[in-house]
Amino acid sequence: MKFPTRLCMNQPIKRALRTSLIAGALALTGMNTCLYAAPVTDALDRPAVVTERGAHSVLLGGAMAGKRIVVVGERGLILFSDDKGMHWQQGRVPVSVTLTAVRFANDTTGYAIGHAGTVLKSTDAGESWQKLLDGKQVAQMALEQAKAGGEETAILMAERLVADGPDKPMLDLLVDGPDDLSVVGAYGVALRSEDGGETWHSWQDRLGNDFGMHQYAIRRNGGRVLIAGEQGLIRLSLDGGRLFKELEPPYEGSYFAAELLGSDEILLAGLRGNVWHSSDNGSTWQQLDTPVDASITAVLARPDGSVLMVNQAGMVMEVRNGALVRLPVPPMPPLTNILATDTGELLALSVQGVFKVDLGDKK
Repeated sequence: MKFPTRLCMNQPIKRALRTSLIAGALALTGMNTCLYAAPVTDALDRPAVVTERGAHSVLLGGAMAGKRIVVVGERGLILFSDDKGMHWQQGRVPVSVTLTAVRFANDTTGYAIGHAGTVLKSTDAGESWQKLLDGKQVAQMALEQAKAGGEETAILMAERLVADGPDKPMLDLLVDGPDDLSVVGAYGVALRSEDGGETWHSWQDRLGNDFGMHQYAIRRNGGRVLIAGEQGLIRLSLDGGRLFKELEPPYEGSYFAAELLGSDEILLAGLRGNVWHSSDNGSTWQQLDTPVDASITAVLARPDGSVLMVNQAGMVMEVRNGALVRLPVPPMPPLTNILATDTGELLALSVQGVFKVDLGDKK
């Protein structure tokens, strides 16, 4: 497992981390600048504070645990609702770092990830969580692997990673079963566990991400696995993740959201409203027209075949005839994610909490 030592990120990352939003999700510019991360050790050891304002806080990720809605966000906040978002309860979380994403394998077992290399697990549908991994352990694993390989440069980089402290955020995860999960994040971190987080191994060497670009999205459809991220990074596997190939990017900015559609379709979205579609596993690309150049933060493929996206301008949009069309919903604050409940209702997550999305008669 190799990690670069650079401490410079592009402006979207700095701004997003500074405001406790998913790195790059609310990007405004692409200018380069340096990030000086605040200490996070205390937040790794401090349980999330109980608050009555959770449903109005910065929320970044959501998932269904059976019929239960579970959402995650700033300062270790995890909420769950059993009445389609009318009322929310707060889960018991052992950390207070910002959490970026959550996925469930079934009605009860799920995983959440976040800043400082955090990986959490729940076996009671989100009511309580245990910490499986943090940035300190990730750095130590990197050092042990580097020493085992005997490469001097890799050892020096791993030692610097340990010295940096646990400041590398996890940004997305793939859950293929109760014990099977993969996580990706900043600086090229890519880890996999097949025993529920008891042990981990790195995917980094197979991704060819030698410059440690941030990886914002990981998706699976059958045997295809897609990873997308910073500066046009696109990696595609056709064999379940054993081998990845590098795809030529149609746009060299950052991709914050992605989806695998159909048998050979790929959808990428991200910085400044860039949305690209491929029907041949990335051999060729077509750009979709968008109503504004605000960054896309999430993609939702619905069971009826429709595809929705949300952006930092607070818009909900649908893919129609090679373009993104803004849907007639009331104005909302910058959106970070969109979630469909078990009965098809839509919830938008934002910097100001949860909003119900009413599309009227549209199915």
